Amino acid sequence: MSLIISNEASCMYCYKCLRNCPVKALSFNDGKTKIIEEECIECGTCILVCPQKAKSYTKNLPNFEQLLGKPFLVSIAPSFFAHYDQPYKIISLLKRLGAMIVQETSLGAELVSREYTKDFSKGKTVITTACPVVVNLAQKYYPNVLDHLAPHLSPMAAHSIFMKNRYGDFPIVFIGPCIAKKGEESKVDLVLTFEELDEFIQENKLKVEELDDQLPTNPYPDRARMYPTSGGINHTVNGEWKNHILVEGLENISRIFSQIEDMNYDFFIEASACVGSCINGPAIRKDISVLEKRKRIMDHMEKMKTIQRATDMGSLYPTLNLSRTFHNKHISIMANQEQIQEVLKSLGKDDPKKQLNCSACGYETCKDKAAAVVLKRAEKEMCVTYLVDKLKAATNRVVEESPNAIIIYKNGSILYKNKAAEQILWNVPQQQIADFLKQIASHPNQIYEIQNKGSFFIKTFRLPQDASEVLLMVDMTKERQQEERLKIIKQETLNKIEQMLSKQMRIAQEIASLLGESIAETKSHFVELRKFMEE
Repeated sequence: MSLIISNEASCMYCYKCLRNCPVKALSFNDGKTKIIEEECIECGTCILVCPQKAKSYTKNLPNFEQLLGKPFLVSIAPSFFAHYDQPYKIISLLKRLGAMIVQETSLGAELVSREYTKDFSKGKTVITTACPVVVNLAQKYYPNVLDHLAPHLSPMAAHSIFMKNRYGDFPIVFIGPCIAKKGEESKVDLVLTFEELDEFIQENKLKVEELDDQLPTNPYPDRARMYPTSGGINHTVNGEWKNHILVEGLENISRIFSQIEDMNYDFFIEASACVGSCINGPAIRKDISVLEKRKRIMDHMEKMKTIQRATDMGSLYPTLNLSRTFHNKHISIMANQEQIQEVLKSLGKDDPKKQLNCSACGYETCKDKAAAVVLKRAEKEMCVTYLVDKLKAATNRVVEESPNAIIIYKNGSILYKNKAAEQILWNVPQQQIADFLKQIASHPNQIYEIQNKGSFFIKTFRLPQDASEVLLMVDMTKERQQEERLKIIKQETLNKIEQMLSKQMRIAQEIASLLGESIAETKSHFVELRKFMEE
């Protein structure tokens, strides 16, 4: 399963993750975004910067819940005391959940630092390997520095070996601020981030504030509690400042890695992917400052000094094997130069002057973007200027081919007219056009008759950018003709109806006259018949 997860439904293609990814290990294609696993260094930057929360990481809470009620061991990162307001109550909670031992990972850092000191005494540049993201960056992108990587396990892995030796083969859970530590899960049984533990507490509605305070399990470290702070490794090693370089942030680390062959002096390079070191990791709280977090760690140090003296880890376990090897995982995928040029041409950027290299798409240069399109890692539509030009072209085509006349003018001078406007204004004198524009300016949004051209409804509006006037002329000639024809038809219909009514009245009168004569004659005959009958 991938460590970094993309939620395609939530992704709105703002490309912020790609712009901020130090190694561009993301692809956008066919409406889908995904992490390129073999190139990802698991720094978690994409998760932190995504405004839609469309990126996340694999959570291990179901695995953690399976351990509950059974004996297990817990290694808490030194930054644990920076993250939690009540760290000693959280330790109590972990023990209630089944943890036999809750111990500081700083013990492993003490062991690793002893090895760092030996390495630097050999007289060559040494790069610390406590940060898994730094190791991933070196192995996947800068294999030239592999010989300079300190060949030792991380403090987490070293502490895991120590705990297995001291307490037996129980499951070990590491709790820390780093997502990339999940990539080292072969060294421990389970890695949880502080975020995951917080989520577990909230989901189960655990009342931590009601628990008692409990201290970490001894033995205790000496100087390594400062490990997660800037310069903390050098503080633990107790190195000489003139030979020490603190490099934080992947951009700065990449610059050092690319220049390491030119270094004529041996340095102890303390490298951390996160600016501010581990107390500013991707899965640690962000609502308090780095200074506040550092102070909390120092407060914990002072508290522990009053309780028990530190243990000399080297004398306790002098034979632990903490060595490791590194591998060249660099993948070189080159796009065909001819294909790159074809993509640039299709984007309208075959001329170097048009290659803005604005990085809006996420890539540093237009050529990098074109190469990504060739490799099917990006789409042409990711280019803002390409989209704008495409939209302009479509808009211009619509305007130019519109059956309505469109005129843009300023101060009485025509700046633009489309084909329909050209036909209407053909052979119209310039002065007549100027007078026409003045008339429209004073009486807009009306129907105007233009001699030998027809009737037009004219709508005007202003362009705010340059105060130009836009004149939209809708040809109403046919409508006006139809309206006149309709009036004639109405009048003719009324005339016909009037004629019919007159005729009907005349017929009615004739019928009435005939009926009157018939009735009079009948009455006369009836009178004669009555007289006859009476006689």
